[in-house]
Amino acid sequence: PPSNLNNIKKTLLKKFLVQVNRFLPSYCMSQKIEKPVLQGQRIKTRKRDEKEKYDPTGFRDSIIQGLDKAGTDLEAISKFLDTAGSKLDYRRYGEALFDILIAGGLLVPGGSIAQDGDKLCKTKACVFEAPADMASMRNYEQVFIKLMRRYKYLEKMFEDEMKKILVFVKGFNEQERIKLARMTALWISNGSVPPTVLQVLINEHLVKDNIALDFLIEVFVTW
Repeated sequence: PPSNLNNIKKTLLKKFLVQVNRFLPSYCMSQKIEKPVLQGQRIKTRKRDEKEKYDPTGFRDSIIQGLDKAGTDLEAISKFLDTAGSKLDYRRYGEALFDILIAGGLLVPGGSIAQDGDKLCKTKACVFEAPADMASMRNYEQVFIKLMRRYKYLEKMFEDEMKKILVFVKGFNEQERIKLARMTALWISNGSVPPTVLQVLINEHLVKDNIALDFLIEVFVTW
């Protein structure tokens, strides 16, 4: 029966990921240890941050405007992201920032791009619009590396972003999934994300259509 077949697929994928997590030395060498927070320690929040309205669409518009101006020049994109961090609140909108850099706009549940009425708010300066060849993927990898070196606090946000975006893979087209898989392989290899992010692919709706399997194959062929 189909249900039994799906259970077998899920079991095999889980076993496969256990082995992957055990034998990825590139990640183990670069794994970062988070500083513990002492019990009772208070995290200071600036009053300005408390009063500011949460406005991801305003943040999106500012980022897209800068990315569109930079176009396909990845050096210009990196320079824009570097300087924009001093003006725009990356700490607050880190998830939105990575949505835009990967998919071109703010992602809604299911993996589609958020719209303003009938207007699709999206930039072409993103991973999904880049050529799928590995040279182009590696060039985009540098954009993320430079960004997270400059703003270290984005590293944890990026891991959380990947756990979210991988759940949405069914909502992406085939070419977008291939690009995301290749970038995921690069991000795991350089230590930007742990291999454990792949565990979110063990999901019923991704397993039964072989989307999880195809994605993992692309990741490891690339890696």
